[in-house]
Amino acid sequence: MIRRLKALVALLSAMLVIGAAPAPPDPEGSVVPDLVVRAPSGGPAWWKVSSGPATVWVLGTPAALPKGLRWDDVGLDRRLARATQVILPPAARFGVFDVFGALALRGKLRGKPFEAALPPDLAWRYLAAVAALRQTPRHYDGWKPAVAGLLMVADFRRQAGLDANQPLNAIRAAAGRHRVKAAPAITYPAMPMAKTLAAELSGEVNLACLADALQEIEAGPHRAKASAQAWAVGDVAGALGAERGFERCLAALPNGADLVRRTEADQATAIAGALKAPGTAVAVVELRPLLAEGGVLDRLRAEGYAVRPPGAE
Repeated sequence: MIRRLKALVALLSAMLVIGAAPAPPDPEGSVVPDLVVRAPSGGPAWWKVSSGPATVWVLGTPAALPKGLRWDDVGLDRRLARATQVILPPAARFGVFDVFGALALRGKLRGKPFEAALPPDLAWRYLAAVAALRQTPRHYDGWKPAVAGLLMVADFRRQAGLDANQPLNAIRAAAGRHRVKAAPAITYPAMPMAKTLAAELSGEVNLACLADALQEIEAGPHRAKASAQAWAVGDVAGALGAERGFERCLAALPNGADLVRRTEADQATAIAGALKAPGTAVAVVELRPLLAEGGVLDRLRAEGYAVRPPGAE
């Protein structure tokens, strides 16, 4: 139970809600065109950010990889051989005593069965997705619709053989072999965000997030696997083709776009911090936040750092 609650709260911590407001536009819907290229090396794409004698090599990654997908890590090993640190994506911190808060939070996120109250078109899509996941509505509709959507996507990704721990686990292991310290760009406390979510989810947001979850499931596993395979060979445009259901859901939340921008800014700040001293570092950033207009690389370039895409090193 504790393990399940930890996973749930970590997932919910990405969805901070402060108050009711019109849905903002998708903050990562558009990417910077000149940063979307194909890597000439045949392996995953790397971007170079530099300032004088300091360099940070940035690896853009998908959120998950199919289990067993092999990718060329020669470029990673080569850069780690000279690196002083590895900057990983932000993480959520779940304290020991937060388990009691999580138990209380779990009750707030549960609700009456919602299937009968769904609009007809959404109800049809919901039932079709439940059947595709080889479950029954009872498995999900005791939760709030948004939380049910999160659980359905988690089940979908698991059935599709997608591993959310990769490629990060492989990168951490490689850093360990090279004895290079690897740490998140920033760590956020999970429970305050999750508690705010539980208190502020509106009916409209619940339905919007469920609909976005269904869209990811309806897209099927082939699209996710194709984008992961494109990533492995440095095809950045192809890697960006994965369905983005929950990213759009996040942007639909009140103040959700601000949270997305906050995490992008914190990652850009961590990279800029590494550029203050001579030497080489490695950073790992998910592709959308990395390449979005106003995202990590766009921010660094606006601050005056030299940003070079793959092939322009």
